[in-house]
Amino acid sequence: MGRGIELVAAAALTAVALWAGQARAEDQPSQQAGTAPALYIELNRVASGDADGCRLTFVVRNATGADLPEPRFEFVLFDKDGLVDRLTTFDFGALVTDKTSVRQFDLPGASCDRLGRILVNGPARCGDGSAPHCKAELSLASRTDIPLNR
Repeated sequence: MGRGIELVAAAALTAVALWAGQARAEDQPSQQAGTAPALYIELNRVASGDADGCRLTFVVRNATGADLPEPRFEFVLFDKDGLVDRLTTFDFGALVTDKTSVRQFDLPGASCDRLGRILVNGPARCGDGSAPHCKAELSLASRTDIPLNR
């Protein structure tokens, strides 16, 4: 009987260890072998800005493993009819590695109520492509009714 209890205890401990490892893995951002570290961009808020415009607020987390001195991305704003309203480049300023930052951008003359979708067209000012933000995998999300995608 003692041997049976030992086997059951060993199996239970193994199951707990496996479950704990899985839970920790789910808490970490997914980085599979061969994929570039990620830059997480979340459209957090869309609100009417000063003087007839729209203000976009982004929460950005730099998990690339390197400081990003001048990350710039080209964004395309579509209206609710699916027509391109404008192309613009957002300069997110210096982003320190493993830090979350908040950035706001004002769009003069844009109506927040007319925005239907925002597309991240890609990194801007990459030159030879060696800038860290040009190689970073983008992970996009939106907490608004306006989708943010690639």
